Amino acid sequence: GQSARVVHKINFRVLPLPGTVLMHEGQRYIAVGSDLHKRRDGQIVPIILWESHCALCGRPFQCWSGLRSGTLNRRCLDHRAPGKAVAGAGRKRVAKHLSKHGRRKKS
Repeated sequence: GQSARVVHKINFRVLPLPGTVLMHEGQRYIAVGSDLHKRRDGQIVPIILWESHCALCGRPFQCWSGLRSGTLNRRCLDHRAPGKAVAGAGRKRVAKHLSKHGRRKKS
């Protein structure tokens, strides 16, 4: 049998096959499904359903992401603390983006 594909970031051109494993900051997510989501601008985009285990209690939970991005929940509904990070991830990503692309110049 073919072992599951393991990826380390959300950057898909097409929906990942079910069973695809995402390792995100030490937490393991498995792609279990997909759906279509209508964005505010009216465009329909595919979204991915992930299953993982709560960083606090270990209970399985599911969360959604886009093909290219999406902040993934790291905890189950009971332990989801809005605004409280498990690890400081968001700021690093912004800094990385700015160092690569520079700040947008006001035209």
